[in-house]
Amino acid sequence: MRAAERMKNSMNQQEEMLREITELIETDSATGNERAVAEILKKKLAALGFAVTEDKAGDTFGGNCGNLFAVREGERAGSLLLSSHMDRVPNGYGIRPVVRDGILYSDGTTILAADDLAGVCAILGGVRKALASGKALPRIEILFTVAEETGLLGAKAADLSAVQSKAAYVVDSSGPAGRAIVGAPSYMKLKAEFFGKASHAGVAPEKGVDAAKVLAVALAQLPTGRLDEITTANFPILRTGTEAVNIVCDYALLQGEARSHDAARLDAYTKNFERACREAAESLGARAEVTTELSMEAFAIRPEDAIYQAVEKACEAIGIPMRPEVGGGGMDANVFNARGLASIGLGAGYSKNHTNEEQLDLAEFYRTADLVAALIDGCGEA
Repeated sequence: MRAAERMKNSMNQQEEMLREITELIETDSATGNERAVAEILKKKLAALGFAVTEDKAGDTFGGNCGNLFAVREGERAGSLLLSSHMDRVPNGYGIRPVVRDGILYSDGTTILAADDLAGVCAILGGVRKALASGKALPRIEILFTVAEETGLLGAKAADLSAVQSKAAYVVDSSGPAGRAIVGAPSYMKLKAEFFGKASHAGVAPEKGVDAAKVLAVALAQLPTGRLDEITTANFPILRTGTEAVNIVCDYALLQGEARSHDAARLDAYTKNFERACREAAESLGARAEVTTELSMEAFAIRPEDAIYQAVEKACEAIGIPMRPEVGGGGMDANVFNARGLASIGLGAGYSKNHTNEEQLDLAEFYRTADLVAALIDGCGEA
């Protein structure tokens, strides 16, 4: 193929990717309401030769849609799984995308939803590029999940028994093509409810037990923010059961999280949280109900792992550096790794996600599709 023809094909592929992501961005969706996006994707996957099934993941949390699992059988050995999520954070309805100087934005009144429709469309674009090469391809598996943004609920409900791949590439991260999330922390949900005793604050305050003060005493004992190089904690939710200033508060809620790449440190912080809450309640004559829940488990991909080397090789094939990083957030890769499926996160070109300033660098978005195609091309049995 001549250089001019290759250039023309590349431009056509990029234009198709831009049309596609614009279409999906403008299709209203949210966690628990991914149906419209899923129906569009079913048709696109079928047109690419994939057999598509939908599971019942939505039933586990009250959603209207399940995960989509799509398979295209290969002409040669090997299998890989490509994954992204279909939902978006709130304020994702009525998005009006605009392009300025090679960057895709919303109009500033909403998010853009490039997290994670950029991942979805980079996968579709990469698959199209691989198919257009005319080469024999390995088995390609695609998993588009629901409810990632509210606790990885779709991935947790997914049945992975049909997955034949030994490696999953989760295209769901900010940053340029080649950014590879090779580690992510465990995440513990922390909740404490304090029960005191109401009384008139002016007539008989000594007969009351102030639950709000119990909360304050407990929180004062807890370190927050960045605790060390791999551990964080945050308590943004503080509520009481009254808005009246003349009543001694009889109920207070403290809710937050802790994250760490080290299980022992997370366990130690969790026990400290439980102890601080119970001791504060006991010291002031109140009662505490403490709840902790491990929402996701940490993972770490090493340079000697096959999946790490596959990304490194694919980046080299398209002339970009691999940028391995340890992340501080969570993603479906946490769930897949915990269930024995080696998984790595990949950048899709977006930044400032979860805000109205979210943006997508189109050049990096297109390169992410090139990386997906290179991963498919380089896929072997491992």
